[in-house]
Amino acid sequence: MKKAIIHGESGMITDICEEGDEFQIYDGADATMKWMEVPDDTTNEHRMVNGVIYPRSELENQAEAYLVARTIAYGSVGEQLDMIYKDQLNGTTTFKDHVAAVKANVPSPSSAPAFTEDVKKVQVEGRMAWDPYPS
Repeated sequence: MKKAIIHGESGMITDICEEGDEFQIYDGADATMKWMEVPDDTTNEHRMVNGVIYPRSELENQAEAYLVARTIAYGSVGEQLDMIYKDQLNGTTTFKDHVAAVKANVPSPSSAPAFTEDVKKVQVEGRMAWDPYPS
């Protein structure tokens, strides 16, 4: 097992190390971070919710993540208009090629798997991420 620092309110993982390589952090009664045992395959892309480690992809609607990725990949409206303008001046297809590359390399939001929120994968308000789901 590895050890990770878990942020109690968000469940985010800030540091991961081998057991025995931990460094000291504040551990008073009001501490908001804590060293916890985590599975060996845990990465910073995991979150702790109600005492359980999940891949972030299980906690978020992937359609939203895909939409953000596509929006960033397309660039600003100004950049797109500039490509179109230069294409018309120069007889090139830079904008068309750019759009084709984004469509080929960045998943469409409509291709995201269906998302159903699981109540046990939503952090209970007022509790720390390491606290188990109430029975």
